[in-house]
Amino acid sequence: MSERKILLVRKSEQNISNWSGGSTTELFIYPAGSSYKARDFEIRISSATVDQTPSTFTNLPGYHRVLMPLSAPLKLVFEEHGGAELAPFGTCEFEGEWNTVSHGLCTDIGIMLAAGWQGSLKAVGTGKHECPPGFSAVYALDDSVQVKADGQAHSLMPGDFLLLESPPAQIEIKTGRENAAVLIQVSRKALP
Repeated sequence: MSERKILLVRKSEQNISNWSGGSTTELFIYPAGSSYKARDFEIRISSATVDQTPSTFTNLPGYHRVLMPLSAPLKLVFEEHGGAELAPFGTCEFEGEWNTVSHGLCTDIGIMLAAGWQGSLKAVGTGKHECPPGFSAVYALDDSVQVKADGQAHSLMPGDFLLLESPPAQIEIKTGRENAAVLIQVSRKALP
């Protein structure tokens, strides 16, 4: 991951599939050629709808998950591990093998990470953001989200996804309001 690569996926180009509680849209999977179905990926970033309540999440042994509801509150119950009540733009991290049931209807965004990776989700408005080595991405929630990196400007509309592999040290986001985009960052965990 030394050479910088930019991936821009417009909402109209994204693939949507169904899960037991709604639909899911895969925004990014790594490495190239891996698949969610085969469970041979290291990183998967997706947005999903939760259309049924309660809904049982897919069991994903070996993966760590980070989740953020975007449109409404969401309550997660982890069998034998407690739970979390999330307001829109709140985040929760949990293990993929935990038996997880959600309560509430919403749209969310999430990261699934194999061992050795860490990630974060943050709702953002206008500002400059430091980027760790790895991947940084912006998922637009509002009209005219502008992302500037390495002197290049990218204009995003709601649902568009921009990913920078080996990102610059800093990116700048310009929007018309707070919480207009989600900043997604994934990097290798430091060795102990």
